[in-house]
Amino acid sequence: MKLEFLSKSVDYVGGEPYKTRVVLGNSEGAIYPVFFDPTYISKDAGELYKLAMGMILSDNFPDKGQNEKINEINDELGKNKKISEDNKKALDEIFKMGELLSLLAVDIRDGLNKNLYLKLAKTIRPLTKDKTYSNGDIVAMPYLYDQNSAWKKGTPTIFKFNSIENKDYTCKTGSIDELQQLLQQHIVEMVMPRLG
Repeated sequence: MKLEFLSKSVDYVGGEPYKTRVVLGNSEGAIYPVFFDPTYISKDAGELYKLAMGMILSDNFPDKGQNEKINEINDELGKNKKISEDNKKALDEIFKMGELLSLLAVDIRDGLNKNLYLKLAKTIRPLTKDKTYSNGDIVAMPYLYDQNSAWKKGTPTIFKFNSIENKDYTCKTGSIDELQQLLQQHIVEMVMPRLG
């Protein structure tokens, strides 16, 4: 028969609270007391019932209690995994929106002012190994040259994929050398800010 919550009380020893007594019972008259720390008296009946049943199961059926604990842990892990996946999807969506805003900013005809451009360039991802790029995609890499006093070598700079053949490009290394080759082959073009 199923055990049900019957009562809770505090046992005292020498006038001090000693234990919280939770009494479970069934319709056939069986009574099963379970003892907890005296502070448990403040918990509600439903919570005390679950705690008492957990203790009874672990005492009388150690494997079943352990299996139920494992199942609870697995359920919690499943919930956390789902939350993590949802968060990853949300971050991916935010990143896509950021990329779209960056593309709009890069397409401004007269160029962005230098400060805004630098802030934007720092938020754009660099060339990434094994990633495939299409025309219109943008990356940010260090400026390659040292002949421009207004734009120093190493300054974060935006590069836009703009292949004449309109072919996708899969990045091999993500290095500065690869970027140099892409510029020479006219696969990417440098997008500069207003410097004047």
